[in-house]
Amino acid sequence: MSGNPRRLYQPGAARESEVDLIESLQSKILGDPNRKWGPFAKHVRAAKKAGNWGGEWSIKSVVDRQPYDSDDGEDNLVNQAKVKQVGRRSAGYQMTEELRQDVRPARIDFEALLRRRYHATDYDDDFYRLHYDTLYANTVAFATKWFDSNIGLSNIQGAQGSDQIWSMNLNTQFIEYARLVAHEDQGFSGWPATLNDPLHRRWLIVGILAQIMETQIFDKLLFGASEKVKNELDRQDFQFLDKEGYGRKSARATVAKYDLQRGLVPPEFWFEADELVAQSVKIFLPLLNVLKILRMPGSGDYSLECFTQELHNILSYAALIQVCMAISPSIFHVLPATPGARMDWSMETQADIQPYRESKGYWDQEEKRWREDVEDHLKGRPAPPRRFSRSNAQGDPLPYENRSGPSRIDNVRLPENDMERREMNYQRLRGAKVRYAVFPGITRFRPENVGKVPPKPTKTSYTEKEWEELRTDQEGHSANEIAKCRVVYYQGLINPPGGLFEGITLKEHLNGLPSTARNGLVGWLQSVIVGLFSWSRAIFWHVLVVSVIPLMLLSVYYGVDYFIFLYERFTIAILVVAVCSYLASKGLYNRYHTISSWLVICVPPLIGWIYGVIYTVGLGDEARTLWDVLSSRN
Repeated sequence: MSGNPRRLYQPGAARESEVDLIESLQSKILGDPNRKWGPFAKHVRAAKKAGNWGGEWSIKSVVDRQPYDSDDGEDNLVNQAKVKQVGRRSAGYQMTEELRQDVRPARIDFEALLRRRYHATDYDDDFYRLHYDTLYANTVAFATKWFDSNIGLSNIQGAQGSDQIWSMNLNTQFIEYARLVAHEDQGFSGWPATLNDPLHRRWLIVGILAQIMETQIFDKLLFGASEKVKNELDRQDFQFLDKEGYGRKSARATVAKYDLQRGLVPPEFWFEADELVAQSVKIFLPLLNVLKILRMPGSGDYSLECFTQELHNILSYAALIQVCMAISPSIFHVLPATPGARMDWSMETQADIQPYRESKGYWDQEEKRWREDVEDHLKGRPAPPRRFSRSNAQGDPLPYENRSGPSRIDNVRLPENDMERREMNYQRLRGAKVRYAVFPGITRFRPENVGKVPPKPTKTSYTEKEWEELRTDQEGHSANEIAKCRVVYYQGLINPPGGLFEGITLKEHLNGLPSTARNGLVGWLQSVIVGLFSWSRAIFWHVLVVSVIPLMLLSVYYGVDYFIFLYERFTIAILVVAVCSYLASKGLYNRYHTISSWLVICVPPLIGWIYGVIYTVGLGDEARTLWDVLSSRN
């Protein structure tokens, strides 16, 4: 990409509207409903006044518009076929027209895509490379269309960046995924730029989508498996955890093929895909709701139905690739890059070089100025006060709002001699580091020459040709790269001084932003009630845990007659129940039914304890304590 400055579309300022008495009272009592939108509150309020808001998007609005026959799976297939036919008949066909008639996402015709009705025994590396690269390209195009659109948002910020986009009602999942895929370039493009700049926003969204695919699709043993096969895969994987990897994978591949029923996807594939899409749409809804009123005029249709359909295409396509991996005897290692880590060119490739060029240009300029200050200081000339350049490498003004503060490396004192200068020069060295972990890499491991044992050596030395023939005829495995990790770099410190962190975490950044929680009298009362409830719940569990041991000691002391009664009459029955409970609990735990396993263990003792209380109370004055029993025996 060129280093020319990017021309961004900057949304205009929102028109201030007068607030009448009713709105003022409502804001004081019920709270301002637009405050949750953070810096976009004025735009949302103006859109509502002008009638351009159209209501807040939610997944419920899409579900409510589904036809009554939405449980009929075949209808979606017919619907999709209709889409294809209309597309062939009319060159002017648009997906939005079909979604107005039926909002349910159409399904990809995998038979037409793969040109087969059922899977091959295995697929070669080129097959996975082709489809994984296509998945990546589609994901980038999706993020560019819906979240980039060349819309710059830095002018939306409040005074000195105190009212940032991060302060709006972004949900917890969005923030958690952002933390896993991004690292700030403090001093140049910090956390604010991650959402302000459309280029950074695009790669953040691609990284979040990749995290969803990795955790919710690629980490599964078989996406869309039936309950029976899923339990068998989990049991088998846990049972043979200490066995050889290729043997375990081959066994899992065999079980997975049983669930395909000579088809391309398992029986629960589309149900799980629909569920995952619905959950994923909720992650992006807050950002979508504000971008829909800030987009450029005439930028085309921008509807939640279209967004859901395109996201459904991407995630179901990724799920198909996972199914192909699941039925293969090969082992696939999906590995994302680590934000903030140094460049590893053997495993990574740049998704976009432009952010790195901008970062490098800025820090090269800052380093040049710092060295000039050092020279002036060592020669006894007064150095100008340390300050940050207000322009980037192209000389364009650098918005304050895109930075989260000056880099702490530049707050150190100037060196007093050549030794200190050499030490500081070493600590100030910069190089490429991961700004965004955009898309994970995949490596395929497959066994080679299975069962072949190396022959006994017949010579003390071999020629290079003889050794190569002997070496390649032995049992082993091959590691083939399907795709490298896609990343975006920034120019970061290579050898920072001990205890120095180049940037703050996203959590620290969010803690310094103004809250958009509920306001008004009702919001204040709600906060008080929720706080008291949380406090009382914590006290309850604390008292419960602390009182368990005293309760057990008191039960033994006052209920000694009950324990003697059980020992004399039900010893064998208690042992049988204990063994059966243990075995049943272990079986449930191995199948990952953790709650059920704990219930099986805890319920019988609880029933026995309750009966013991009733038994002891029924004895009345005849009930003895442990002290009475011990005294009588003495």
